[in-house]
Amino acid sequence: MNEPPPSTTNNVSNSSLPQSTLPTGLPEDEDEPPSSNGTSTVEKPQLQSQPDSEMKAREEMKEENVDSNPESNVAPPALLQPKVFERQLPRRQITGTSCRSRRPSRFQRLKALVTPNKPVGPTPTYRESIKAAIRYTPLNVCLLFIPVSWALHFTQQSDTLTFVFSALGIVPLAAMLGFGTEQIALRTSSSIGGLLNATLGNIVEMIIAGIALNRCELDLVQSSLLGGLLSNLLFVLGMAFVVGGYRFHQQEFQPMVAQLNSSLMTVAVIALIVPAAFHEYLGDRLPQGAELSVLLELSRGSSIILILIYIAFLFFQFYSHKSLFLDVSQPSLISSASSLSTRSSRIEDEEEGLPRVSTVSSIPSVSSASTIESPKLNSPVALFLLVASTALAYVTAENLVSSLEGVVESHPEVSKEWLTLIIIPIISNAAEHCTAVVVAHKGKFDLAMSVAVGSCIQIALFVIPLLVLVAWGMDKPLTLYFDELETLVLFFSVILVKFSIEDGKSHWMSGIALIAVYALIALSFWNFPVTIRTLQGEPLTCS
Repeated sequence: MNEPPPSTTNNVSNSSLPQSTLPTGLPEDEDEPPSSNGTSTVEKPQLQSQPDSEMKAREEMKEENVDSNPESNVAPPALLQPKVFERQLPRRQITGTSCRSRRPSRFQRLKALVTPNKPVGPTPTYRESIKAAIRYTPLNVCLLFIPVSWALHFTQQSDTLTFVFSALGIVPLAAMLGFGTEQIALRTSSSIGGLLNATLGNIVEMIIAGIALNRCELDLVQSSLLGGLLSNLLFVLGMAFVVGGYRFHQQEFQPMVAQLNSSLMTVAVIALIVPAAFHEYLGDRLPQGAELSVLLELSRGSSIILILIYIAFLFFQFYSHKSLFLDVSQPSLISSASSLSTRSSRIEDEEEGLPRVSTVSSIPSVSSASTIESPKLNSPVALFLLVASTALAYVTAENLVSSLEGVVESHPEVSKEWLTLIIIPIISNAAEHCTAVVVAHKGKFDLAMSVAVGSCIQIALFVIPLLVLVAWGMDKPLTLYFDELETLVLFFSVILVKFSIEDGKSHWMSGIALIAVYALIALSFWNFPVTIRTLQGEPLTCS
């Protein structure tokens, strides 16, 4: 007789299951194609009809086989049948209905956007709200300068005094806008709160740009908006890093969000570099008088693309990847030190052979349910504060823009470009500056990033393109062709910020670097000459 070859017992774990041990009557999986051997499958009721004693005997037989032959992993054929039938029902039939029932509806997702992440305290009364608005900041004393600036403007007094008092009056108005926005944001999610802070924080800049566009001062429109980008990227974010670094050794935030913000700012810079490069290298090759129409066509098409990118970013932030934009708090130094000491003591106990004691980390989180935010303003007072501050800012900003020419004529040593690129953005960004610094001091670095860098993204991808399209409707030649030096400075600023935040970590020295670069830019634009922008030798003016 022919004897079967001896089986190999070495490396059993790497060997596959012998096909000879499988019964021919096993049922096929529903998700797999049927076998071609033509054998019939075993009915499931036959397995269920087996008595419990027989099943127990089979389990005991399995244990004996394992003990007697530990190197063999092949079970008897009859023992494989119950496991096969556990796979009978496809996974999609088991989990499909439960997953579909647990998925929140569209109404619930929209409701989550306006639902606060933390419990909100009791609503204050009207009297308490008014007192809180008056006592919010010592800068409210500067509100007295608003009627003074109006009186100086309407009586045609010194333009320098009008400019100074108007600028001082805008500072508390920007702070009031930030305070009202913060109180409304308490009643919404952190993502909506960051968007409101970025949007309403840019109101003063949009008002100044709109007034300048109505007067066809195109250079003022571009330099004020570009100055807002530089101020938020370098000065506001740098101050947030410095103030946050005073309390925290290392500041952490979402690295994926930081990389996305850097990518979006790079896209915006590319949209500004292309028209400048086109004018520099291809402007002379076009027929005389054709460059303006080409730049307008390029700028308006690019503006539509940038607005679409911003809409996609909002969908990304509030719908598809909203979990990345949750506001968390940096653990404080004391809690971090206590956590480290607890961890080290636990390691020492383990090394000495002592029993391990389970401890609970005491790191606090701002987003925890136990933290309650107490609003200082009720909703009607907060809305009225926003409307009143916006109206006062519009009139005061109009006086500010009207006095610019007189200031430059009275003080020729000060360039108009320095005033519009440095001074006006610092004034208009006072609300964002205060908000970013305060939340960074509290350890909310994700929120500080959304206020500072999120404001830049909104200006670059929405405000500037929107003004280009509005100017198109007003028949004014506003393009994305900015001054070459301004565009170059913005490009290197975006690169510096990218290197500072792309790993999701920062410290106070990064803030010092950002502020130092902003000081260098301010110094370089102090002696900026008065230039008239020309295209193919013709000045770029409104018709």
